Amino acid sequence: MKRIIPNAEAALRAVSYGACIVGGWLVILLSFAICVEVFLRKVFNESLQGVDEYGGYALATTASLGLAYCFYEHAHIRIDLVVRKLPKMLGRVFAVFAVAAFGTVIGLLAIEAVRLTEESYMFGAFSNTPLRTPIYYPQAVWAAGLCLFFVAIALRLLRLLQAAMQRDSDSIGDMLGEAESDDGHEATRLQGIE
Repeated sequence: MKRIIPNAEAALRAVSYGACIVGGWLVILLSFAICVEVFLRKVFNESLQGVDEYGGYALATTASLGLAYCFYEHAHIRIDLVVRKLPKMLGRVFAVFAVAAFGTVIGLLAIEAVRLTEESYMFGAFSNTPLRTPIYYPQAVWAAGLCLFFVAIALRLLRLLQAAMQRDSDSIGDMLGEAESDDGHEATRLQGIE
């Protein structure tokens, strides 16, 4: 039982990494399509239809696909100026509360994204552009990214609870993104500068 939650989180982390890679490739394809669009407009006075429409879909879905990966990498913005001045235990309580509150908001957002996708599918909604794209396709990817993010937060909260019950202070610090600074005080990990 002890290994179920960490194994599930490891699997979800791998899935979130894969989703992030897919999102990265979407951005690369979008960049290439924009370059082709600009070239065609300047040289041949022609345009690819739908680059702006599909570009919007790509950016929205890429953002949602990267949320869980950023959560695991502690890359979401945290303003913890006051929390870092608190005693270690109280700071951790606030950090866990922040993760729980964040999870609640993301859970509600994910539920509404799924409902919106289902509604668009039921009514056969299409974009109001000449391409008439079935709108539920990009909405489904967007909703899946939000659901993945919510599950990542829920699993992290379960692991934090498990670590607290085992009194595993080091694991709690790792899961909350704490790192020791050079002078021995706890600091938030700065990604990419280590």
